[in-house]
Amino acid sequence: MNRLKNSGTQPFKSHRVFNNWDVVAKGWYLVCPSTDVGPMAAKSVDLCGQRLTLFRGEDGRVRAVDAFCPHMGTDLGIGKVVGNSIQCFFHQWRFDGRGACVDIPCTDHRPEAARTHGYATDEKYGFIWVWPEVEAPEGVPEYPELAGQEVVFEAGRPTYYPCHHHVCMINGIDAQHLRTVHNLAVDMQLDIDESSDGRIVDYLMRGQWSDETRRERMLRRLFGAHYAYRMRYVDGTVGLLTTGLEARIGPNGPPVPAFRMIFAFTPLAEGQTRVQPIYVAPKGTRLREQLVSRFQLFGQKRGYYFLKDEDGAIYSNIRFQNGALLPIDKAVAKYISWTNRLPVSRWSTTHQHDA
Repeated sequence: MNRLKNSGTQPFKSHRVFNNWDVVAKGWYLVCPSTDVGPMAAKSVDLCGQRLTLFRGEDGRVRAVDAFCPHMGTDLGIGKVVGNSIQCFFHQWRFDGRGACVDIPCTDHRPEAARTHGYATDEKYGFIWVWPEVEAPEGVPEYPELAGQEVVFEAGRPTYYPCHHHVCMINGIDAQHLRTVHNLAVDMQLDIDESSDGRIVDYLMRGQWSDETRRERMLRRLFGAHYAYRMRYVDGTVGLLTTGLEARIGPNGPPVPAFRMIFAFTPLAEGQTRVQPIYVAPKGTRLREQLVSRFQLFGQKRGYYFLKDEDGAIYSNIRFQNGALLPIDKAVAKYISWTNRLPVSRWSTTHQHDA
């Protein structure tokens, strides 16, 4: 890990949670496509340093437990799904989705140690997600304005970066790099709002396009003089981006529908993060509304890959430090402070988890 480099001249600053590979915050972690776990099937996966077994019961629900049988350590992923439980291949002990042992064939006695840990799961946007505790406070994040509505969604190609996912998440709120990397001479107003339970932090950034760069002049002609976008972070694992909040078709045309994109950040192993983009739009009932939704998905995808390639070189070659932040870095400083207050899960290797 490059955090060990230059220790004599640039010692690495560690945090309680932020950019700390030894800590896993409580949050939803995207694991794999739903199609990877078929009916009455099991699959073991590695997630955040844990080995988990996912299995789909006869009721169609996916459940997740620690992968190693507490009897003699066989990987439950090679076992058999029986009803809504997973049966170990070796001695046929069975466990439910909460980790409780429900059957031992050779005896009616179940020792206290005959249990494993179970974890909350959810299926949304075509993926299986896991929460690192047996119960989650609510489901996978969604856009509040789309709650209860049918949506269309499309998963983009995931990107892999050799840095912590908290560092990748900063990209959406770093005002300086819009000018230096993306050649957008923006002068934005920033509003930050944190939820009362501390799980969510919202960034609303707005301003006017300048005439300094060719890229901004093009955006002004296409979408009007004003811009605004919102970045919502949930639990330090999911980002919900909304762009085009004040965009118009041309300088004085009708409003442009908002573009929405979800980022699921999954630490795969120390030193590597997977970023899964998911494009989301309201489904609509009329043909015109459905065509607009498809336009939104297409526009989101094009915009993301347009900027992603420019950012790629940064996050593939970074050892993040925050020793010399400026006033313009207010959004970044807030994000670091917020993540350091997130509750810690039992998956963490060096911290007592928060109850």
